[in-house]
Amino acid sequence: MKRRKFILLSGLGISAIAISTWYYKFNTPEYDQLLTEPELLSHIWDDTTIGEIGEMYRKQFSDENSERKLIKHLSDYESTEITTITEVLRKQITDDYNKGNTVMVDGWVLSRTEARQCALFSLTQTN
Repeated sequence: MKRRKFILLSGLGISAIAISTWYYKFNTPEYDQLLTEPELLSHIWDDTTIGEIGEMYRKQFSDENSERKLIKHLSDYESTEITTITEVLRKQITDDYNKGNTVMVDGWVLSRTEARQCALFSLTQTN
């Protein structure tokens, strides 16, 4: 292989890796803003408390400490006849409690869905 061809192919390879890394790291995925609003918890907590609970959850479960992962988990539901995101989230929360899919954060027992909503809320408020 000639030096010119090697340099050209190396440059293209590096560019491809750099562009895809930049896109993944800095491109914010689009999602419904209702995912960041824990509807039921907002009746008992203010925004500051929801953000603090979200930060604690992200510290406890560091593998879910990114907006992209939280959105994926919150949007990962089976296709049903339910039409609104609010109804889907309510069903997910109910299913979490029924299946024992709960976490303890700062003395509160929350469904995993509620905790993820708080975590996503905390990420969006710091941006």
